[in-house]
Amino acid sequence: MAIKHVGKMTVAAHRGDCYNYHENTMTAFEKALQAGADMIETDVHLTKDNILIIMHDDTVNRTTDGEGYIKDMTLSEILKLNAGDEDYPEKVPVFDDFMKWAAEKNTMVNIEIKEYYSPENEERCKKCIEDIVSIVEKYNMADRILFNSFDAWVLEYVYKKYGKKYMLHGFYPYTKMKNVSLNPDEYLYCACIFDTLNKELYNYLKERNIEPWIGASVTQESVLNIAVRYGARLVTTNNPANALEKLQRLGLREAE
Repeated sequence: MAIKHVGKMTVAAHRGDCYNYHENTMTAFEKALQAGADMIETDVHLTKDNILIIMHDDTVNRTTDGEGYIKDMTLSEILKLNAGDEDYPEKVPVFDDFMKWAAEKNTMVNIEIKEYYSPENEERCKKCIEDIVSIVEKYNMADRILFNSFDAWVLEYVYKKYGKKYMLHGFYPYTKMKNVSLNPDEYLYCACIFDTLNKELYNYLKERNIEPWIGASVTQESVLNIAVRYGARLVTTNNPANALEKLQRLGLREAE
């Protein structure tokens, strides 16, 4: 299984078009696709009453008008919060609703699983993963999604249970991930490189048939060009329109 790349550099919208709109809201996702993004990157948590919702942090404090840990709040409580502002209010998206939208839009999705392993959180972590898988299957999205996590336990769980049915996205060097017990070379489809100008990192991944990707910190046109020369296939960006404009100037993407 492989994603369908666009041009020499596929563009994923980091939490949607979070530069111009409130991150991880349906407006940010809609606007990202309108700007030309090929993929949506987003983050999933589990509420107190075991419903998957979309939010980056483990608390609602930074991105809503509320306070508290997601794990201590019910879906009903979270849906009362404003994830936008007074002029442009936004609901916190429910993951099932988001995936229905993504399936209808025929877009690719990179899902960061935000429940992390600990002995006391193991069952909750497993439930989060299994519920995400169930919704992905519900909308027949297995060939258009990736799972990513900074917790290798999460990725290893998916790999041990499902083999390579789902594309797994890690981070390289692998020291950026915690709870590494298997060699990630064994199961990763792609890895986001942190030292963007280090050609040896790209070579390591490519030699193992792992796609090198780059993250939202890469915004300079010259660095994008170097990353593509080294073998990067995807950039995750906060501002998809701006990234696409730079890639088009470099001849790495055709103008729409």
